[in-house]
Amino acid sequence: MKKIIFTIVISAIIVFPLASMAALDLNLDDLLNSTTTTTPGIAINKFDLIWSTDTYTPFGYEGRNLPTIGSEIKVDALINASGGSAKSLKYSWFLEDIFQQDQSGYGKDSFSFYVQQMPGQYQTVKVQAFNDDRSIFQEKTIQIPVTEPELIVYSSNGNSHFSNQASGNSLNILSDKISLIVKPYFFSIQKLTDLIFEWDLAGQKPIISSNYDASILNLTTNNASGTSDNLYIRVTNPEEERQNMSQSINLNIL
Repeated sequence: MKKIIFTIVISAIIVFPLASMAALDLNLDDLLNSTTTTTPGIAINKFDLIWSTDTYTPFGYEGRNLPTIGSEIKVDALINASGGSAKSLKYSWFLEDIFQQDQSGYGKDSFSFYVQQMPGQYQTVKVQAFNDDRSIFQEKTIQIPVTEPELIVYSSNGNSHFSNQASGNSLNILSDKISLIVKPYFFSIQKLTDLIFEWDLAGQKPIISSNYDASILNLTTNNASGTSDNLYIRVTNPEEERQNMSQSINLNIL
């Protein structure tokens, strides 16, 4: 009989607190949380987007590398935060308002993609940065202009292939022998030998090359002073054939 009484007393002691907690609409998590000190949340003080692209520009170019169709663009979210690390936030990236799930998530503060828009248009990138309960939420959008590759042709004097005479559609030649150099801009390459250069002067066999000196043409014209020749130049990126540019130049023999 004593053993039975002891069991009943213990059970009553266990059941009583649980019943009281249920009556007060509490649970164990509530009790635990009631003793936890709330940590101040992260605050976003400054939020910017910057972008870069993989296109090539010649040495000495002081402008910004611009994206062309097929080139890669990388966008970084720069967040100045207090109360925690910006890496603890969740990032949702959108390209042309289409959610990019594979590149979204916690700490994913950079996004990359390949340009599909045509020259003269824009690639629109949006990012949302937020915490778990979205009590912190900020959004930024950037429009990135898309251009096309460019060619600038220079004439040279003697062995110098870097004169200051840039041409548009016409180039004056002071003699029947001259060197020309073409400088390509905004192709997705690492070096000039990644490109194919084609030079085509009327009456002469075309030159097609990707050698280290393919961007330089030493030519001799047979025309008399006061006449002209037409020179056709085409530059292509064989790894991304949508990146190509051609130019026709009228050579005026002085």
